[in-house]
Amino acid sequence: MRLIVRNRFALFGLVAVALTALFGAALVPATEPLGATDPGTVRPDRAVRVCPAPYDGSDGVLAAYAPRVGRDDVGGLSADVGDEITEPGSVWLAETGGSDDPAVLRAEGSLASGLDSAQTTVTDDGVTEVRCAAPSTSTWFALPGGSEQGASGERNPHPMDAGQTAEDWVGTETLTVHLTNPAQTAATVSVDVYTAGGLSFSADSRGISVPAGRSTELDLTELIQQSAALGVHVRTSTGRVAAALLAEHAGGATGWVPPTRVPDARHVIPGVPAGEGARRLFVTVPGDEYTEVRVRVLPAEDDPEEELVLDVPPSASGWVTLTPALAGRAGTVVVEADAPVVAGVLAADSDTAYPAAAEPLASPLDTSAVLPFVPADIDVEVVMSALDGDAQVVVTPIGADGTQGDAAHVDLPAGTTRVVGQDWNLPSEEGNSFRLELLEDSGPVHAARILSTRNGWSVLPLPPAPVEVRLPARGGRCSGSSPETCPPRGTHSPGLPAAREGHRRRGLAPGAPARPTVRTEAPHASGSTDSGSTPSRLATSSTTASWTSSAVSSGSLVRISTGRR
Repeated sequence: MRLIVRNRFALFGLVAVALTALFGAALVPATEPLGATDPGTVRPDRAVRVCPAPYDGSDGVLAAYAPRVGRDDVGGLSADVGDEITEPGSVWLAETGGSDDPAVLRAEGSLASGLDSAQTTVTDDGVTEVRCAAPSTSTWFALPGGSEQGASGERNPHPMDAGQTAEDWVGTETLTVHLTNPAQTAATVSVDVYTAGGLSFSADSRGISVPAGRSTELDLTELIQQSAALGVHVRTSTGRVAAALLAEHAGGATGWVPPTRVPDARHVIPGVPAGEGARRLFVTVPGDEYTEVRVRVLPAEDDPEEELVLDVPPSASGWVTLTPALAGRAGTVVVEADAPVVAGVLAADSDTAYPAAAEPLASPLDTSAVLPFVPADIDVEVVMSALDGDAQVVVTPIGADGTQGDAAHVDLPAGTTRVVGQDWNLPSEEGNSFRLELLEDSGPVHAARILSTRNGWSVLPLPPAPVEVRLPARGGRCSGSSPETCPPRGTHSPGLPAAREGHRRRGLAPGAPARPTVRTEAPHASGSTDSGSTPSRLATSSTTASWTSSAVSSGSLVRISTGRR
């Protein structure tokens, strides 16, 4: 019998019925379809993380941890160092000492959900830690610049620094950005440096081509010499890269600067360690208006301090000292501004650390965080703050073999900061991982870990490491069940110069020395600084990356106030 279907919509219905009968439930989506009002959640099944090579060939320990959620959880985690593991719930470890190349970790299946990884290096000068980064289209950093003096030779007139001397300043002597592209297609990268005088870049820092599977180092030292505060933005126009920033200070301390949150009107920076050295907040305004920034300090086990206020020019960076407010105590810094800003802190004693802003642990999905591994000879503390309601956190130590120690229950009344870790019952004498989990009905918690030895310490925020993520509300170019499989959506920047060979590229033959010109864009005319500006001057110097740079710097200083305008 021949069936003639006259209605095209009826034909579509018959096709759907036939396909369903042929393939059964395979065509029924396991979650809400993309574009639905409530898109649902999914466990990520793929993840890539990149850790830079230890600086100066130091011995490093690379660690990764993903929690076991279900009895049948399986997957894979491997890198070009160490052995592969196939089950979550135990710590993956690898030695990276002496390596000149970054380590690329690839996780699949259950080992991709709730994953966090970091590299810890212990030297005679102290301890440094760097989180293994996911490739991204945009990464921000905030830190001190290379000088506390402007081009005019006058010290930045900061009223909050009364009583401090030039010796209290810890400037950045050299600054190097490490860029790694673990993908199978090339990436194009630009690096912008926001100084006290405006936006700085060079021909070498624009349009950098990073081939697939390659790594590049770019020396930024010539861009930071005439500024006390910096914001560094690594962005891609095509592809994604994992960015890491290495800072060496005049006092000899060297460390990785952790990324901070993207520009926002509010940031919370936990984990400012206790101590008597310098504590400074650095703020960058990427927009085109003068911005008032309000700063609150929440010392551990104490009442909040009086609000500080500073004004930062457009497309520039400023700083304020936190030393008097903290008075040697550990704490958390809350930054609120009239426009989106980027913020980070420097803590400098015998060693340096860079507390950074991070997303909070919060319901319904971002309820857990992971501290991948703490070697046995390193002390660890966790600084936690509850700002928007009472909070309850459970901290569970986990030995290298997956054995769990006694969980610690931490209560945080709203508006308080606590430091925990001194009395933990650790299951392993060879080092441990830690997992933080919010209890049901808990308010958000901002957290950071402080690793310390007799000679120094390091600070990293504890961002959420969710086991499940929410699918995007709109359909598009995403495929698979992991957000990391979405193609990058970086904005193309027309007119950028072609990539130059003034940077050092791992795995490629070095090019001829280049002589880039460094441009500094002063703040807009509508936002002149109190000190005005002086004519730009040219300075030429040679860097360790075997290229010569001509630098132009603005003499303008950031206008800073301690009261409301």
